[in-house]
Parts: sequence; C-alpha cells; structure tokens
Amino acid sequence: MNEKIQLKWTLVGIVIGLVFLGLSLHGTDISALLKTLEAVKLVPAILALIMGLLFMLIKAWRWTVILGPVAQVKLSFLHSVIYIGTAANLIIVHSGEVLRAAMVGRRSHIASSAVLASIGVERVFDFLVVVVLFGVLLIISPQLPDYVAAAGFIAIFLVIGGLLLIVSLLVPSKTRRHLRLLVIKLLPQKVSEMIKNQLKRSLVGFSALGSPALVLRSFLLSILQWGCIVFSIWLCAVSVGYEATFSMSITVWVLMVIGLTLPSSPAQLGTTQLAFTLGFSLALSETEIPFAASVVYTCCVNLPYMIVGAICWLRSGGINLQPTKG
Repeated sequence: MNEKIQLKWTLVGIVIGLVFLGLSLHGTDISALLKTLEAVKLVPAILALIMGLLFMLIKAWRWTVILGPVAQVKLSFLHSVIYIGTAANLIIVHSGEVLRAAMVGRRSHIASSAVLASIGVERVFDFLVVVVLFGVLLIISPQLPDYVAAAGFIAIFLVIGGLLLIVSLLVPSKTRRHLRLLVIKLLPQKVSEMIKNQLKRSLVGFSALGSPALVLRSFLLSILQWGCIVFSIWLCAVSVGYEATFSMSITVWVLMVIGLTLPSSPAQLGTTQLAFTLGFSLALSETEIPFAASVVYTCCVNLPYMIVGAICWLRSGGINLQPTKG
C-alpha cells in the first residue's frame, strides 16, 4: 500500500472503531466496569494468552502445509512472518498479507504472487471454519439473532466467492481466454505480459488444493487454530467472573471475524468490544461483563501479537522487503 491508501484505511478504521466502541459502551456503568476489571482472575487470563500464542503456532504450521507443494519453508521463519503480518494488520487492516508475501518471497525465492495466492487459500479455509461453526450454532441455538445469522451468511458467501475465484483461475475457460485477449489488446504489451506472468506464477500458490490429503490436513489445522481463539474468548469471560456458553463464545468469534472484513482501528479496538457485547447479549442484558472480557482479550491476545510482531520485525532487519520479481 502507498502512504495515501494507508492513511485512508487507518482513518476509516479509526472512525468505524470509535463508532463500534460507542455502541458497545452504550448503557454501561463505568464504575461497575472498572470494578469488574480490577477483579480480573489471573489464571484464566494467562491461559487466554497461551491460547492466543498457540493459535499463531498452528497458523504457521498450516501455512507450511499450504506452501508445501511450492517450497519447503522453515516453520520458525513462517512463525515469525505471521507475527509480523498480524501486527501489521492490527495497525493497518489487510496490510499484513502483502508484507507476508514480500518477506517469504524474498527469503525463499518464491514468486510473491504465489505466496499471496497461498494466503488467499488460508482465507478460504478460515471462512470455511466460520461456516462450519455457524452450522454448529444453528444446531445448538436455532433461534439466532438477525445479526448473527447475517454474519454467518456473509461467511458462506465469502467461501463460495473465494472458491469460485480459485476455480476460475485454475480451470481453463473460454471466458478467461476472451478476457486475457481483451487485456492484451487494450493494454501496452509490457503491461499485459507482466499481468499474464503474474497470473501464471500465482497459480502455483493454489497447488495444495490439488491434494485431498493436504486439503483435509489444512482444514483440520484450521479447526484447531480457531478453536484456540474460541477457547481464549471463553477464558476471557471466565477471567471476569462469567462462564459463557459454547454458543456465546462461537458467536463472539464469528462476529469478530466478519467484523474484521471491514477497516478496523489499531488493535481492533471497537470491533472486538462490539463483538463481545453482541455475542454475550444472547444471555446477558448488562454490558459491563462482556466489555470487561473484551478488554482482557485485547490485552491478552491482540496486544501480545503487536509486541511479538514488532520484536520479530526488528530482528528481521525491517528493511529491503520489496517483493521478489513475480
């Protein structure tokens, strides 16, 4: 991203975050909220932190599986890159994907477009897990609020859209051929050649989808990694003295994932708080407990990601990370 786009996304995210923060604080007794935060239980908060860190390790493991047919990249390196990318996303939403592609492409001599395609495959698996857990929610709690149902159907739409896009790239078709000829005709030769080469290189990043064993393994790791976050949400609730149900924890997570498709403020402030408030409203009328739990989540999950990501960035040198050719 250039600086103008970065600034635009940051400002839009801050505005959205402030609006969400205001909505989540509506009707909240601030003094009661502060008392709840003062009484936070340390053990479940630490366990929530551990679950958040475990999520990142499994995420890196899954990435090694998805990148396996393209290149053998060390888990330790991908683990570090994922922290850096996540920290970047927590500052400027969706900036971390490009950064991850550039870092892995340069270090491993893989076309950055292929690495970016592998990150796209990650997203498909992520939203596929949202769809699966949304289905679990429908079984456990058939009468879901409209906003939860809407979030679930958005996830279904994103999965279908992502799969259709991948299939359209992988499977030859007359339409794609006509589009390619149109691009070649309208654009200068050098530009059209560059686009054609980028597309060819990016297709390599989808290689894992050609193996049923790798697809199953990636999906199971996706379930496991997001299970860590759902468990972390539950632990954050326990830390403020409330035992949320399984369905409430899933609801908070679904709302967070869908909410983060929008621009968000740094550390996802506002988006996280509103997700907790709406998710816990299935059984709670007061907002002090869910808001306090969201603060614990921010401190035990999002902030550590930013801190560890910054450390990994400094250790990597933080310079000369332009994408490799292709």
